[in-house]
Formats: sequence, structure tokens, C-alpha cells
Amino acid sequence: MPMTRKPRIAIMGEFSSGKSTLCNVLMGARPLLEKVTATQLPPVWLSYGPDDAFTMGLDGHAYDLDLAELDRVSLETTEHIRIFMKSDILRYCDLIDMPGISDPSMSSEVWERMAHMADGVLWCTHATQAWRQSESGVWSTFPKEIRRNSLLLITRFDKINNEVDRQKVVKRVIGETEDLFAEVLPVSLLRAMAARDDEEKWLESGAQDFSVRLFEIIHRLIDAGYPEPGMEDAPPIQPDMLDNPEIGNSQIARTFDYLSTIRNTPIVKVMPRRVAAGERLLRTERPSSESGPAIVSFADQALTDSQPSLAKGRS
Repeated sequence: MPMTRKPRIAIMGEFSSGKSTLCNVLMGARPLLEKVTATQLPPVWLSYGPDDAFTMGLDGHAYDLDLAELDRVSLETTEHIRIFMKSDILRYCDLIDMPGISDPSMSSEVWERMAHMADGVLWCTHATQAWRQSESGVWSTFPKEIRRNSLLLITRFDKINNEVDRQKVVKRVIGETEDLFAEVLPVSLLRAMAARDDEEKWLESGAQDFSVRLFEIIHRLIDAGYPEPGMEDAPPIQPDMLDNPEIGNSQIARTFDYLSTIRNTPIVKVMPRRVAAGERLLRTERPSSESGPAIVSFADQALTDSQPSLAKGRS
């Protein structure tokens, strides 16, 4: 049965690997996140909902949190910070923003105690020193089942100016991480943030490819996951509705909404057959004497009404 809660995606990597920038790209650059991700904090669990926040103590108790006092959260007594807000990516999944695994100012226990909560991981590795031995060592401790639901992002890819060097880095990282991630993707996150509504710049940054792969992983988790205990008869989780004019405007939101539309559109079977009266041929490949034309059957009126530009002059 499918998952009845949202997938939890952890953002991980070494200190200063681009995790905060990635979080801002995913969230649509909400101003609040600038303070959250720029502070030495325990894991920050972000979920969709009316603005609210609390800390979960190691004693198992929740404590109200004023976000203006984030710098007062204790690493020694807090398991994680939980923040609710209405932002683009949170309509589809929860994010867990982890501290840097190599941060010398905190123990690895700070993030290790939350690692088991993640269904998938977005791992950031800096392009100029991609996939260090320390990263490999930490990732080797994660269960194998999480690998197919995780992406390795080669961040700050624009720091490598030579195209030959870029290809070498990608080839090396792919070779060293074979079967450890669903995919390795180079991306320039600062360029993605700067792109705003410029689709060409968004594509050039690598953020579009990343968005598509993330969408696929989220829905694979939902389809192949398990219902929460006591919710076996509940329907699969669905994205939260757009009810705030401040969200749904980012490039990643548009990509996800478009892919959701495609995902929920019934597939029209394509098969060769005779053309019935009142129908047109929509060729999907050049016909040959052996195979004949592959066609999709549409009634003339339906085709004209729904896709006039496609129907015009194609018979």
C-alpha cells in the first residue's frame, strides 16, 4: 500500500557544501530560511502548515519556540527543531536540514540521531573537491535501501570554468559512487536562485534536471512506501492545496505542478490499426513498409477542441 504521510527528504553534506543554498532554492527563498540555515543549529525539520515552531528535547518533550530566539537553542538538549510554514516544496514533502557532517563545532551525534527519519537524501558535495573520503565514510553507514531514493548534487559547479575539467569531475564522481545514489547531478545553486523567472538560466544551472529527478523520487517513495500504523485504509498522501498567493510561483513549484498534471493524465495507448471514419492519424514515427504507421486515435472534433494547433494541417 502507498505512503499515507509525506516523504521526508534530508539535506546533507559537509560544512559549506551548499546545503543552505539548496534549501532556499527548494523553499522559494523564504526570508525566514536565511536565518534558520545560517545559524549553528540541530537538525531543522520543515513541514507545510500555518507558521509555527517548537523544539523537541532529548527528554522527549516539545517546547514552544520563538524563531527570533533561534540562536538560543541548545545543541546539548535538543534533538531537532520543527518549523511549519507554507512554502513551495513543502506541499510535496518534508525537508530535514542537517548540520554539516564535518562541522568542527558540533558532535556528529547531533545529526546522527535524526538520520533514521529520512526516506531519501539530497547530498551536496562541493565541485572543486567533490566526494571526499570523509563523505564516502559517512554515507557508507546509511542503509542500502535509502540509496535508490537519494541524489548526489555536485554543487557550485560554476566554480569549474573549463568544460573538460567539468566532465572529468562528473565522470570521476559517477565512477566512485556507482550504485550509491539514484543519480549524480551537477548544479549551480546560486545561479538557480538568481534565475528567478528566467527559464533559460534555470535550465543552464542544472536545477531543472534536479527538480525532475526529485519529483520522481518523491512519488516513487509514495507509491512504494508503507502507510503509517493505524492508517492502512487511508488514501495515498496528496500535495497540499495552493492556498497562499506567496507560494507556487518559483521555478521548482512550476516544474512540480506541471509534472503532477502529467502524472495524473491517463495514458493513451498507441497502436497500429486501420483508420476509422472521422478520425485522423497522428504519426509518432516515420512509417515503414514493415511496421506501418503508429497512430493515436482521436475524434476530429475532440482533437480540434483540445489541441487546435496540433490538428491544423496534420492529416
